[in-house]
Amino acid sequence: MSQLECLTLVSFFAFIGIGNLSSSSPESRNVAQRGRSNIKFRAPEETSVVIALLALIGFVGILRPNFLQMNNLLNLGASYAITALLAAGLVYLLALGEIDLSFGWILNFSAVIAGLSMISGIPVWISVLIGVLSGAAMGFLNGVLSVVMRLPLIIVTLGTASVYQGTSLISNRSGSVVPPIEITDQFFFRFFGGVIDTPIPFLLVIVILVIILLHLILHKTRFGYRVLAIGSNVEAARLAGIPIKKIKIQVSMLMGGIAGLGGVLFLGFRGAVDPTTGAQVLLPVVAAAIIGGTPLSGGSGTVIGALYGALIVGVIGVGVVFLGIDAVWSTLFTGLVIIIAIGIDQLVRIRRKRT
Repeated sequence: MSQLECLTLVSFFAFIGIGNLSSSSPESRNVAQRGRSNIKFRAPEETSVVIALLALIGFVGILRPNFLQMNNLLNLGASYAITALLAAGLVYLLALGEIDLSFGWILNFSAVIAGLSMISGIPVWISVLIGVLSGAAMGFLNGVLSVVMRLPLIIVTLGTASVYQGTSLISNRSGSVVPPIEITDQFFFRFFGGVIDTPIPFLLVIVILVIILLHLILHKTRFGYRVLAIGSNVEAARLAGIPIKKIKIQVSMLMGGIAGLGGVLFLGFRGAVDPTTGAQVLLPVVAAAIIGGTPLSGGSGTVIGALYGALIVGVIGVGVVFLGIDAVWSTLFTGLVIIIAIGIDQLVRIRRKRT
């Protein structure tokens, strides 16, 4: 059996496990727990995702031992940190029963705004704040349009994505935004760009801290409870007095702010932003959220799982290169994983209804 066939087989069975163990809803797990009240310990819902991640890392590491070098693994984490950050924000929308198609271009436009602000003479940290707030404003616009027009967010963002892309291209004149050396030599770029040596890439540290915060907000606050309640049953949430339109706008704004943060982090990490930045993030981000255990049906979500899902996508992308396989196969694998995850999620929903 060839390496490509082996990787396909391992990926398939790993993600079958992810779907079976991660896609079940909190309600179905509670029913099972009540039926087995004598069982005191229940593994975290991200356990299967971690197992699949370790299986893939181990598989590639057995065939290419240099893949397991700490520097390679840390670089892998840093390279897919922004994907994990965006996936964590997308979990909120999926839990709400919505999806955003514009976050890649919000990231791009936010980075362009921050970069142009720096070039115009605005201090770096103020420009960073401007970039994040610009992303939040674009997300706010998405939410308002969705509520006012009474359309699903996916339809609205199908149009706003082109608007943000076009505005970004007009702003940067269809070229790259490259701050001069006197700007990129400052602390922000040196720290996030890895010029200052740290045991763990600082970009990865920041993203992990933000993901932990988002996890706590989703599962420990009233806002998070309302998001999950709306995704579980919109009508019941309305009867309970939850302001559905307000929450929808707030979640859209949160997604925009996260994309804006991703944009300025990308600018700090790469030191520049080009017209195609953000164009290819939709597939890996959606894949990371779904693989991480957040179902498309709404009502539940795991932010920590999105981090592991992003790392799985990263291992697939980098692993095929280490195995000597053409890099274009990674896109095929990612697409297949999404299809498998969606299919399993649908089967879980049907089984849940029958139960």
